[in-house]
Amino acid sequence: MKKYLKYILLIIILGLAYKVGAKVLDKIYLSKYDIIDYTGETRYTTVNKSIKKKFKKADTAILVNTDYLQQAIPIAPYAYSKNLPVFYIEKNRILPPTYDEMKRLGVKKVILIGGVNYISNAVERSLDRYGYKYSRVIDSKGINLSLNIAERMNKDKKVKEIAIVSDDEMDLPNGISFIPFADVNNIPIFVTRNKEKDIIKIEEFAKNNNIKKTYLIGNDNYYTSNMEKVLPNVERISGKDRYDVNKMIMNRFYKDKNINKVFISKGGELMHKRHIAVGQLINALSVTPLAADSNAPLMYIKESYFSSDEAKIIKEKGYKEINEVGFKIERRNFFNVERFKTFSTLLLVLIALLMAVRVYRYQIR
Repeated sequence: MKKYLKYILLIIILGLAYKVGAKVLDKIYLSKYDIIDYTGETRYTTVNKSIKKKFKKADTAILVNTDYLQQAIPIAPYAYSKNLPVFYIEKNRILPPTYDEMKRLGVKKVILIGGVNYISNAVERSLDRYGYKYSRVIDSKGINLSLNIAERMNKDKKVKEIAIVSDDEMDLPNGISFIPFADVNNIPIFVTRNKEKDIIKIEEFAKNNNIKKTYLIGNDNYYTSNMEKVLPNVERISGKDRYDVNKMIMNRFYKDKNINKVFISKGGELMHKRHIAVGQLINALSVTPLAADSNAPLMYIKESYFSSDEAKIIKEKGYKEINEVGFKIERRNFFNVERFKTFSTLLLVLIALLMAVRVYRYQIR
């Protein structure tokens, strides 16, 4: 019986040592970085935190349906160029935190993106009750919104380069990755269905406005070769998935060693292996103006902790400030690391079997 108690005591001691050691490591982890947090209880309060950092006052704001990234992406560089905050709302209502932040900013007028199929008349009635003036940008189907916004940007300041991303939901996160660079360089982003009619319209815009360069941002094999034939000076920035494209964007546009900060967001939760939940990507969108102001990249990570490859990127780039967007970065737990899962499970099973055998032998004596 004493041997049995000895093993129990050993397990307890090991467990306590693991817990205490974990707490110490948690304090040490990321201690060499300045950590800035943009994390609210919901995507809406996360957006508010980002807006509070950038804006003290704003007479006009833009409202976009939180479920339509294909609208939010082309709007982003335009909003940045006009120094307008963008709020993400539900189709039929504006939640209290959003109204609170609009009140703090002193917003008097809002621009609704899309017709009533995107933002309903119920939102207009709500705005009426609170005394806001509003207007709509209706050209929100297909390529039309992108063209509308590109024309507006070109009217305010000559556009020299354009970017294209497909409206496939697996590709839209790539457009968000590119936004900080687009913001700084006045580059409109065209969200296309990758159809011939869309290509013709983009080609016309490029010719009419003497566009010098085109960036094709997206996952491998998402674009037809026709685009490279008809659009000016095409540069493809592609990869196997949104994480790979994100790394390509960071390596291509953020080579300056003097960039000492990075904005970290999750790349969108994959649902049913076919759909990406938009919540995390709304978080990412909310900080793109802040990333642009700092000439800093937006970086996607898959989990709440850095994988070995992700940690390597942070180290090699020499970042000193890490901006958490929508979640807290955690220390990677040894036993939760995927590559150790099978090994650690087998080890624990073997230890349990060994203890069971020893206890059994002791009892039959």
